Amino acid sequence: MDKTIRVLLSIVATFSFSFSQNSDVIKFAWLSDTHVGGSTGAQDLGIVVRDINKNDSIEFVIVSGDVTELDVGPNLPLAKTILDSLNKPYHIIPGNHDTKWSSSGGGLFEQLWGADRFNFEVGEFRFIGHHQGPLMRMGAGYIDPDDITWIESILKSLPDPRQKIFIVMHYPLNPSIDNWYALRDVLKPYNIQAVLHGHGHANRTRSYEGIPGVMSRSILRRGAQPTGYSIVDLFADRAEFFERVPLADSLQYWHTLLLGDRDFSDSTALPYPDYSGNENSGVKEVWQVSTGSLITSAPSSHDGKVYVSTVGGEVLALDLATGDEIWSYQGQGVIHATPAVKGSRVVIGSVDSTITCLSTKDGRKLWQTETSDPVLGSPLIAGRRVYIGSGDGEMRALNLRNGKIKWTYSDINGYIETKPVMADKKIMFGAWDGSFYALDAKKGSLAWKWDGPRRGLLYSAAACWPVVSDTKVFIVAPDRAMTAIDLTTGETIWRKTGHKVRESIGISEDGKTVFARTMQDSVLAVNSQSPTFSQKWMTHVGFDYDIAPNAILEKAGKIFFATDNGAVYCLDGSTGEVLWNHRVSDGLVNTLDVIDGNSVLCTGADGMVTLLSYDSL
Repeated sequence: MDKTIRVLLSIVATFSFSFSQNSDVIKFAWLSDTHVGGSTGAQDLGIVVRDINKNDSIEFVIVSGDVTELDVGPNLPLAKTILDSLNKPYHIIPGNHDTKWSSSGGGLFEQLWGADRFNFEVGEFRFIGHHQGPLMRMGAGYIDPDDITWIESILKSLPDPRQKIFIVMHYPLNPSIDNWYALRDVLKPYNIQAVLHGHGHANRTRSYEGIPGVMSRSILRRGAQPTGYSIVDLFADRAEFFERVPLADSLQYWHTLLLGDRDFSDSTALPYPDYSGNENSGVKEVWQVSTGSLITSAPSSHDGKVYVSTVGGEVLALDLATGDEIWSYQGQGVIHATPAVKGSRVVIGSVDSTITCLSTKDGRKLWQTETSDPVLGSPLIAGRRVYIGSGDGEMRALNLRNGKIKWTYSDINGYIETKPVMADKKIMFGAWDGSFYALDAKKGSLAWKWDGPRRGLLYSAAACWPVVSDTKVFIVAPDRAMTAIDLTTGETIWRKTGHKVRESIGISEDGKTVFARTMQDSVLAVNSQSPTFSQKWMTHVGFDYDIAPNAILEKAGKIFFATDNGAVYCLDGSTGEVLWNHRVSDGLVNTLDVIDGNSVLCTGADGMVTLLSYDSL
């Protein structure tokens, strides 16, 4: 930019700020991406809060997500303690760092602040804030349909249907949220002035199908960027955005957003989800049921019934042939775990810190065991025992008959969300502490612990469901490596990088082949019997970028997996040839339950449960 122009803009900004100080203005502070728990998050937030408290002209504060680096340990309570020292009201939503990596299963945020969304008026303006996940499962953001309904109900009940409205989010309103368009369609008829969001850690302006977007910087210092935040001056006809740097006592104008009566009816630039490929997929949707809640867990089928758990805390039993509801059980907390079924019993863990066993016949509660923290892990039933991990970093073995705890292993420094695997009389699982554990299944004592060469919590093999073949256990992790570990000793047999695998792995029915999905379009098959990495095949499938954790399952020589963009794939297990794919959702489809070589059960983040059947004729 020409130096003369920069000087003129600076002069304009100075006059604008001076005018703001002496006019009818609503001034608020906007904080985003505070990342308390990171290296300087708490310190930087403290600097910002003290600076805001000195400014009597600021009327309120908005916090647009990523409040913590991770929702673990004291991070969220510490963030609340700092924010509660504000001498003016504040309104807050979580971001993906608060909901994806969460030892509370996303529950602590609501406990501390009473809600994970807000709706308030100031002057002639209304602010509506809500979160977009992703909830526990890595992938794109996804807006809870219940939040969309809530926003729509607010808009429909406005006394003035042309009220000026700001939508506050963490993500931008674009395909970085799988179902972005569902909210966009709700907002379209109304007078939305802007979407205010963070996530990108920089001051930027955007347009979301005609709706202005403004992104705020992170408060964090980084490199040459000092600690700072945004101050916004609201007038009837404009909003002026400033960057405030407390330690330099600096206030720099950077953007003016003109306000007024807006019309977005003709804005349709971004691509909506495309289901046209289903026309020739050869796949039939036998039935589809809406649970009315987000789902982050896989379905489980047994003896003609399908068992599904929801974020709404419900466990449903559906008829496998028809999808009709047989019974339902309503728990007290969010459920992220996949139900485990054996005989007449189905077991589930919940964020309300309970492990519950229900009758498969009628959903009657047979027993319930309380724990000290939310239960996030999916249970494994082996013999007469249930093995399940929790948010307090404990793995437990319970008696399947009565729920009594047989043993607890607590020497783990991170929460557990995976489903363990059993082999060689050992229970094996990863935790969000960078380690992979093998415990004696009978006694609960540590057999061995494996640590990868790339240290750091976010590289943990904690979301994949590990698989076993003969004397090896196989894992993949966000460090983009596939590792074979000796079952007896815990020593690394081989470790392979370069394919950019992440958290999706599977094993063939005969145990001779390990399958893994890469982050970009491909699936590979590896010889599980080889003492070194030995690739059998690799297929470019075409599902695009995908980092969601999803087990790969084989049945009748075919492998099945689902993706973050709502598609289900079937490949030939021996060659990798793509046999079919079918899209069932606009967002993440969880790990599947394969009924046979042609039928598969799906649950989606959108709350839908679907039975697919492939007609080979």
